Amino acid sequence: MNKCRDALEAMVWQFGYQGVRDGKPIIWTGGLSALEEAFEALGWEDPRFVEDSDAICDVEGCPEWTVSQGVAWEDTGYWHICHKHSAAARNNELQPQMKQRAIDREASRDPITGYLP
Repeated sequence: MNKCRDALEAMVWQFGYQGVRDGKPIIWTGGLSALEEAFEALGWEDPRFVEDSDAICDVEGCPEWTVSQGVAWEDTGYWHICHKHSAAARNNELQPQMKQRAIDREASRDPITGYLP
């Protein structure tokens, strides 16, 4: 475990700019020299394409970054969703198809406590 690298990466995830390019989520420096140096130290391209993860909307086909976590849609789970889908949930719109990784995550919750493993 490299604590310095882990700390640098955590700072980039916290302060890096989030966006979407060519339908894929990215994190980028925004031209800030400190972030540019951090990307270089980590060996990352600028922008860095982000693999689909819990930081990306749980709705199938949506590459946007999450702004809301723990939104229950008709008690089917606690979904990590973007601004657009968060508004849809608040407006009681029908739940869209969720990504399989999100369905699997929610299915792994402890049935008593609701906690993830």
